[in-house]
Amino acid sequence: MQAFTLWVYLINRRWNLTTGAARPNPQGTFNVSNVTISETFILNASIATIDGLSRYTVNNVSYLTPDTPLKLADYFSNGTGVYELDAFSKNSSNAKAVRGVFVASALHKGWTEIVLKNSLDMIDTWHLDGYSFFVVG
Repeated sequence: MQAFTLWVYLINRRWNLTTGAARPNPQGTFNVSNVTISETFILNASIATIDGLSRYTVNNVSYLTPDTPLKLADYFSNGTGVYELDAFSKNSSNAKAVRGVFVASALHKGWTEIVLKNSLDMIDTWHLDGYSFFVVG
């Protein structure tokens, strides 16, 4: 009952939005201190030679840009012919370096820990595409 009362109070109250001061967030903050991790992905950056060329890889998979965007392939053909879901290892490097589309599935409404390992001598950039990413550390 208190949460509902607080929500109605915040909606009906008038705020001076012309000031530059911080305003309270009516949704509150999200506490991630006591979650249970459902699964862990370990993504290891490395450099491998594929077809005679040096390429950056994640778990020995070098990204190959498909002809069809992944979201369209997923919507219209369930990814058939564009990518194979969970074809490559999520927690260790594959035995042989290949070019491909690394698409991994996670548990729906689960907490997935993603560990990005970079043992290279240079900084490597990462792009994660998905929903509800929270950077913890």
